[in-house]
Amino acid sequence: MVIALLGVGADSTNSSPTPPLYSDNRFEYIPIPESKGVGGTTERRTFENSRLRYQNASMADYLDYIKPGGNKAKLTGNRLAKWPLHYDPNFESLTYGETISRGSYTKLIRSLSEDDVVAFYTGLSKKNMKYTHRYVIGYFKINRITDFQDLRQGIERATFSDLPACKQNHLIEQHSKNAHAKRFRASGAIADNDGLVIVDGKEPGGLLDKAFRISQHNRGGHHYLTDELQETFSPERSGNPERNSYLGGIKQAHKLDISLNEFRGIIE
Repeated sequence: MVIALLGVGADSTNSSPTPPLYSDNRFEYIPIPESKGVGGTTERRTFENSRLRYQNASMADYLDYIKPGGNKAKLTGNRLAKWPLHYDPNFESLTYGETISRGSYTKLIRSLSEDDVVAFYTGLSKKNMKYTHRYVIGYFKINRITDFQDLRQGIERATFSDLPACKQNHLIEQHSKNAHAKRFRASGAIADNDGLVIVDGKEPGGLLDKAFRISQHNRGGHHYLTDELQETFSPERSGNPERNSYLGGIKQAHKLDISLNEFRGIIE
């Protein structure tokens, strides 16, 4: 079994402030803003109609601004409120999609198999804490992986664009709860060069009740896996071999050599 540790959620590149972590380690999961707004998705969840789990407020009430797609322009007020979420991963429906714009992520996901695990971490900020940290916020077991660059048309290999419209629509319907399928329904377009991978999950899994911290800082303020977890999670080595696995700045993907039972025993 392999566990893929993947970075998700709103952060300083696309919104402010950082989602909150409370004193008892409960937390708020705030997805990133959909890159192209209302016209780019059929998603009905917006920052205004999506409530925080542990405050009597919406995500729009909490956020000062968003920057969809990493745009330099900051959206506030009514534009922020009405903007749709890119609700990915979807922890209720256990589905997650990634595009080749994050090549290290899709490469790792393509190496996984049924009954492997995808686990998700994000940046959270606790009141009166000097630094943000990285926290595991959820996971699920893999049921199926669909690579839109490696499909089948009869006995032949095909990409999504090779399929007739009826088969494209059928495939999208199979993934109807996924944020990338909702993009396709609005625009009729998939990721560049069909570079999309969707992971369908199964239990056990979901959004955690409490976040589990996995990071420590170096003097430059960057996030690295803690010394204890570097040993326990046994991540595949990458980057600087003299340092623990890098968690960002920009969130990195990691392959962990640990069983699901051991992993759950630690984070839950």
